[in-house]
Amino acid sequence: MSTIKTRKAINIDGYFALIRQHPLKAIKTHADYDSAAEILAKLVLRDDLDASEEQYLDVLETLITAYDDKHYPDTPDPCPPLERLKALLESSGTTPAMLRAILGASQSMVSMILSGQRELSKKAIAKLADHFKLDPGYFF
Repeated sequence: MSTIKTRKAINIDGYFALIRQHPLKAIKTHADYDSAAEILAKLVLRDDLDASEEQYLDVLETLITAYDDKHYPDTPDPCPPLERLKALLESSGTTPAMLRAILGASQSMVSMILSGQRELSKKAIAKLADHFKLDPGYFF
């Protein structure tokens, strides 16, 4: 038995209404950004977008992201990775014994990591990132 997927209908009038509210062009000013963010907020809250509105939303998100990346670049955390790890453990209530379980490491290995005598391996970073739902780059 085969299934047929139906495509959402394109509503040209709705698409052009969005274009009139905020044309899809590079965002260069804070006023343009505010206008785009207002439209974005309205669209993302709706669960009944037609195909043209979804396409408009995709492009608008790309334009907003480009503006954000240019004007608000991510700044690296100035804390060394070991300090970030310790702060993460403290804020999450993770004990050294719990860290041992997360890493599948011995007590001595965890002690060496926490004392700065041993750096985190890529495998340990992957386990920490997965456990704490963080980007692995957080630990570099």
